[in-house]
Amino acid sequence: MTRNTDYNGLAPGAFEELDGVKDLAFPAQEYARRLDKVRALMAEAGIDMLWITTPEHICWLHGFYTSWYKANAPMRYPQCYGTAVHVDHDYTIHFDNPTELPMLSRFSVCEDAVWFRSRFARDNIPEVMTTLASRGWLNGTVGMEKWSYLPNPAISTMFEGAFSAQGARVEDASKILRQARRVKSPLEIAKHEQAARYAEIGIDTIRREVRPGMTELELFGLVTSEMMKAGSEFPALIPIFNTLPVREGRPVSSGHSMAGRRVIEAGEFVCADLCGVHDRYHTNVMRGVYLGDPPAEMVRNYEKAAKIFDLFTAEVRAGMKVGEVTKLIRDALGPLGLEDGEGWVLGYELGLSLPPDWVGDFYFHYQDTEFLDREFEAGMITNLESLFNTWLIDTLVYEEGGCRILSKTPIELMATG
Repeated sequence: MTRNTDYNGLAPGAFEELDGVKDLAFPAQEYARRLDKVRALMAEAGIDMLWITTPEHICWLHGFYTSWYKANAPMRYPQCYGTAVHVDHDYTIHFDNPTELPMLSRFSVCEDAVWFRSRFARDNIPEVMTTLASRGWLNGTVGMEKWSYLPNPAISTMFEGAFSAQGARVEDASKILRQARRVKSPLEIAKHEQAARYAEIGIDTIRREVRPGMTELELFGLVTSEMMKAGSEFPALIPIFNTLPVREGRPVSSGHSMAGRRVIEAGEFVCADLCGVHDRYHTNVMRGVYLGDPPAEMVRNYEKAAKIFDLFTAEVRAGMKVGEVTKLIRDALGPLGLEDGEGWVLGYELGLSLPPDWVGDFYFHYQDTEFLDREFEAGMITNLESLFNTWLIDTLVYEEGGCRILSKTPIELMATG
């Protein structure tokens, strides 16, 4: 048993590692495959050591995650954690506060960890440097994730200076893990499929439980309860979940607003942008429910917007370029009368996510005029948003034989009338 005195007030109590007790999201072979993929991309980019600080990247690479990343921590207790990968070695080194010793032990395949014995950056950053230099990992080019929100710019600048002082050349290597994670393995796709079931439960709960007189928060609590009963986890974003007035057959947009104490009334529209979550993998499903008999114009608008999903399942497949797909969208919007409409068709990558965001790196928009040569690769997963005063979002997996929608929730306007 590790006694709390071993870490001098940095751990809340004694920790005992139970032999054989692991709760890995994937088999060890899957994590080994990921490490090999990252090292290959490092070699291609000329990166000798990669210093990884994005929480999703660390979780994807070796399984570690936690509920608090000290993103806005006290200035005297900054976040100095990270995982180091060397292009020539088939293991990772994780650096962290000993409070997280139980998390690494239970959820990660990383067997090499350094636990800080101080809360101060002036102690912890030199310990990182000493450890890595003693193994010869700072002889060359060090890649940092400058597009990560962790650590903050103050700490990131300290780390960059420390790496440089060791004689390393520092480069931004943010693209490496983003690229490595883009194409999902069959095991990852299975996580998304399970997450879709949770999202379906959430949407069905809204349709079943919504009624005039309840508040948005009351309805959101029911939805969250039913999803979590089924096994869904905390989403990485607080979702859009609100009630909108309807004017001339169109819900009035409210931006990225959260559920509040507003009382739901008849003749209003409830929109919910939900993600089911399984082992941190997010599947995005948004629908709307009209309280009563919906206006005919609203029904027609939904029918038009829903045809974009038909277009994707009929015409889009892995191997196509973004430019090809956006042209298909624009060509389809004209006959629908939506080309000059208020709204968009777009999609962004989904995958393993942790707070505060579930939006991934790959992104496309039907009005794109650049980045058109990017490819929809087999195994990629994005959401698809067809929003023209309509609240229709679902999640797609791109396959060589076509494009598959992950949820079974009808892509239509829902109503209580």
